[in-house]
Amino acid sequence: MAGKRWMLVRMIVASLVRRKSRVAIAFAAIVIGAAISSGLASVYYDVGQKMSQELRAYGANLVVVPASPEQQPYVKLSDISSIASSITDGKLVGYVPYLYGVASLQSQDVVIAGTHFDRMLKVFPSWKINGVSTVNDKKGSAIVGEVVATSLGIAPGSRIELYSTTTSKTVELQVEGVLSTGSSEDNHVFIDLDAAGELLNKPGVVSVAYFSVLGNLQELDLFSNSIQQEFDGVSAKPIKQVSQSEGGVLEKIKSLVFLAVAVILLLTMLCVGITMLNTAMERRREIGLRKALGAQSRDIMFEFLAEGVFLGFAGGVVGWALGLLFAQAVGQSVFQSPVSFRPEILPFAVVLTVTLVALASFIPARAAASVQPATTLRGE
Repeated sequence: MAGKRWMLVRMIVASLVRRKSRVAIAFAAIVIGAAISSGLASVYYDVGQKMSQELRAYGANLVVVPASPEQQPYVKLSDISSIASSITDGKLVGYVPYLYGVASLQSQDVVIAGTHFDRMLKVFPSWKINGVSTVNDKKGSAIVGEVVATSLGIAPGSRIELYSTTTSKTVELQVEGVLSTGSSEDNHVFIDLDAAGELLNKPGVVSVAYFSVLGNLQELDLFSNSIQQEFDGVSAKPIKQVSQSEGGVLEKIKSLVFLAVAVILLLTMLCVGITMLNTAMERRREIGLRKALGAQSRDIMFEFLAEGVFLGFAGGVVGWALGLLFAQAVGQSVFQSPVSFRPEILPFAVVLTVTLVALASFIPARAAASVQPATTLRGE
């Protein structure tokens, strides 16, 4: 038995060596197909997290508000901090609390929002603050929305005074910058959260908190439910418009990756199948002679399939190695970060290429096995 196996290996190697050009074409097609497929498979597994990270630049995707705003219009700041601490595995990009109220500025009522400036910009990185490159949390600082700044003639460096009619308290602030968002926030005046708590006489509470979390809509729903079960008086909801848009983009990208892999593998099968069929036609006289000497059709067919499996295995391993480099190149060029190493891609690449090459070799193997010795040896 061992002798027959060794003989089969020698015959396969000799056959491949004699047809270097055709074998090189088939092997190159297999390697390219395996490299792109395994590389895109690695990207496919990481694309959800990486795209979620990219899309976090568009703002928060989870909001925490009071469960019964009519009875209790605020959430404890300590609860918000605990919720943030419960988000593990590096899924929390950032969170920002807001304490809303109304105050008088230059005899006009304006909406004030007590917050943390650095957290606000981390959750909403697309927001632009004119006048400063970075904003630090300072109790005597303010960020004024573009609409308010334009209507009241406020510029970075201006001194403003906010007066609360409900508490009869006043706070003097220096404008650090002018905020431009293109949304309702342009009508607000943002101040430090502690300063807002003192001005409104609402220390240690917030009106709402926005979270930027990595994950799809289903994960956000599960996380929201766990928050509501653990914290009394708190309601957590995914921002559907943002989360659904992200989910739609991710599904389209994954579908595109799947389609690209399918097309590449189909082309690989065609290339290998045509090459093996041409090889079978070239070897007609050799096959006819072997059958005349007693070789069975199943032996010829098995040999062709074994050649294909050998090429598929070798091409799968080489393609997997090149696929690692391809995946890293895609990760760096598209996401500016490396793609995770996944060892399970190796058996995937090998099994896939061996299966596809075996299927592609089946018709050429049958064609080779159907050669008639008498006809072939007469030169017909």
